[in-house]
Amino acid sequence: MNPLFCYTSGRWLWNEHEQLEARYRRFDVPSLQQAAYQAVGANKCISFKKIGEGNYNKAYRLEMEDGQKVIAKVPHPNAGPRVLSTASEVATMEFARTILNIPVPRVLAWSATDQNPVQAEYIIMEEARGSQLHEVWQDLSLRRKSNIIREFVDVERKLLSVSFEKLGSLYFKDSGIAGCEPAIVTTGPQDVVGHVESTYCIGPITRREFWEKQRSDMQYHGPWTSSAEYLKSVARREIDWINAHANPQEPNKTPWQYMSPQQKSPEAHTALLEKFLATIPYITPEDPELASPRLWHPDFHAGNIYIDDQDRISCIIDWQGAWTAPVFIGANPPLLLDYGIDMLMKLPENFKALDDATKDELRYQVSQSVLIHTYETSTAEKNPLMYKVMRHPHGQTLKQLEAFVGSTWDNCLFPFEECLIRVESEWDHFGTNEPCPYHFSAEEIRQHYEEAGSFNKSQEFWKRLQGVLTDEGYASNESFSKAVKILRDLREVGLGDLKGEERRSFDKET
Repeated sequence: MNPLFCYTSGRWLWNEHEQLEARYRRFDVPSLQQAAYQAVGANKCISFKKIGEGNYNKAYRLEMEDGQKVIAKVPHPNAGPRVLSTASEVATMEFARTILNIPVPRVLAWSATDQNPVQAEYIIMEEARGSQLHEVWQDLSLRRKSNIIREFVDVERKLLSVSFEKLGSLYFKDSGIAGCEPAIVTTGPQDVVGHVESTYCIGPITRREFWEKQRSDMQYHGPWTSSAEYLKSVARREIDWINAHANPQEPNKTPWQYMSPQQKSPEAHTALLEKFLATIPYITPEDPELASPRLWHPDFHAGNIYIDDQDRISCIIDWQGAWTAPVFIGANPPLLLDYGIDMLMKLPENFKALDDATKDELRYQVSQSVLIHTYETSTAEKNPLMYKVMRHPHGQTLKQLEAFVGSTWDNCLFPFEECLIRVESEWDHFGTNEPCPYHFSAEEIRQHYEEAGSFNKSQEFWKRLQGVLTDEGYASNESFSKAVKILRDLREVGLGDLKGEERRSFDKET
């Protein structure tokens, strides 16, 4: 099999054939080379290399005989809805680059369909300038890291500077995508409003979870007129999907993953989803700014950000799946910031007497505290809407509810139930005179917290394996042999502790 088309960066310890198939994309290399050299006005491509791959795309660097270099991005079959994913990504990149003035590679040529000589969708774009942030971050001084965090604040301010009437993904108005509506701007610089409305439209959302399995055939893809309508749509989609397609007999696809006793009960899922539906009118923020649809980068991690020698953000890549989300759902602080730490702004007086491991932990704690402080003070000063999002009293609960509601059957029911229990217990703080529309009995809460120990143990297990193995069974080439050894040892221990049917079941699953 040609490594240009295959996923080659890692392995899966289970379901590997299925995972590799989802990331295999064959195409006509000479035709892609031709599309690239024609896009830059060159006569010949002299070098073609795969330079990276993620879960959903592969990237290739092409060099022309005159020295010009470009990047070609080809999506995997699992990247999201065909046609829509690429069409929206290109429109979003152009919007971010020309309207929001964010440093984004210029798209030179593209095709949203595989009905072309390349035989695949593709985007040919400028090569990102600068250094990938994740490659240099650890070696930067705290002062330089702080400069970059201030740059993040500036990018976030630009992202939140334009709000829309509808929630959904951006497309070019002339793209011919069905279900699109005009991109009406409700907040933004006057000089861009007319251009946006004549050039762009908002249509079906391209986030992958809306298209998985039979969901691609369901009418729940937007666009939506409000955050409440959007949340109701996701919950109703899942109720309909579970009622029509959930299979309680389907074997567990993830060994060693905690499974709630209720996980395989369609009724348990739909009961919780109905509870959530009943709360939506009361828990969505009334503040129109917090609920307004605004664009946000879908994967704002250090691998997608480039910086120059002056600590300026020189390029932001990978806009696939971006959408105009309600601010209270979409906007999140940078992933570089570790909000799990206890704030500590300076090293303790006895620092020199401590052992090396403790010193490293404290250095990290202080460094993160300084960066969080820098981010928050800079955000308060330059980006008041983002600061408002961060100070919203139920911000995390609402983000978690939105994250969990669409995948209780495919992932895990427990965290969704946890959020709903929290909503009921904090109901008085949601600012409504109406009583909570549902109630968990003392027995249901007792059972839930009995489960918490097993769920948390499972979470801890996967947290300890971070960087070695994911809960999907993925390990990079470098960590594969280590992951195999860990799971082989765990399997032996597990089999030793079990007897009879339990042992047979565990043996089969692992």
